[in-house]
Amino acid sequence: MRIHLLRMLSALTMAALLTGIASAAAAQPTADEVLSTLGQSPDVKQRVLNGEFVTADSQAVSDRDLAVSLIFLVKTSPDSLIKQVLSGRLITADSQVQAWALFKNPGNASDLAGLKISSKEAQALAGASAGSSLNLSKPEIAAFNAVSSGNPAAVLQVLRTMLLDRYQAYRARGLDGIPPYARGSGESDLAADLRKASQAARGLEKYLPKFHALILNYPQGMTPDVQESFSWTKSIIRSNPTYVLQHRMAVADGNAWAVMQRQFYVSTGYNGEQAAAGFLPIQGGTLVVYTSHAFTEQVTGFGGSMKRSMGSRVMADQLKSMFEAARKKATQ
Repeated sequence: MRIHLLRMLSALTMAALLTGIASAAAAQPTADEVLSTLGQSPDVKQRVLNGEFVTADSQAVSDRDLAVSLIFLVKTSPDSLIKQVLSGRLITADSQVQAWALFKNPGNASDLAGLKISSKEAQALAGASAGSSLNLSKPEIAAFNAVSSGNPAAVLQVLRTMLLDRYQAYRARGLDGIPPYARGSGESDLAADLRKASQAARGLEKYLPKFHALILNYPQGMTPDVQESFSWTKSIIRSNPTYVLQHRMAVADGNAWAVMQRQFYVSTGYNGEQAAAGFLPIQGGTLVVYTSHAFTEQVTGFGGSMKRSMGSRVMADQLKSMFEAARKKATQ
């Protein structure tokens, strides 16, 4: 499950640790000054300046949350990083991504023309049920059950329609447009978890009020200077196809940037994810401060606290490897 949580984190993004960074961004502080604002020790400062990925404490917002934070340097400008994040170029840093594309506005079937499925995938989708390994709403389950598992083309059409509908609903209504996942004992409300992750970034309300309001109230508050992109990806993770809908949004603050990446639909393995980042210009490059919240029922119940702690540590270690690949790609 932890690999499911990690492989989809393909853009460089963060959340709560922006509390001290954003206010200092306008004055373009040194990396040492920013790290001091974050309360980091001299040892941590030196490790970051030496090019290491350093983990930081991050507070979970629910018992479904695996939260992790990282601080590191990239030898390129914030503007360059933003272009790559919004274009989706960094998605290819994940070797398990099999296919992906950006959505146009308002979106149409041609945006999903590159999405293909196998006969085995068609059988799994057509046989979906509440509480199964697939994340689907009750109407979506009914739509898949209405087509024959022996007709992959028909199943693929339902899948493309479902993903397009979810994209358009989210783009029109934001978090309120995300249908809950059907579970055997009820429903799982991803929108509520994503809202908690947004509310947890309270420091942004003081230092970057526009960005904080946007991540809570999207699409309300959108202006022409806000950059955003939407994409779908298909990855093969532990032999399981995983379809993800992602929203990336970036807002400038002087020469620094605040960025959000939100996975508002994930087909299997975990429920969804939200991350945000501070890209702060420093001499020779950018200081990146990153936090993500990934949500799953697999860390709830008895022993959940221990599982979340272990899962977050594993995530941090795996993210270091993945971000190293992305960092190298960003400087090419």
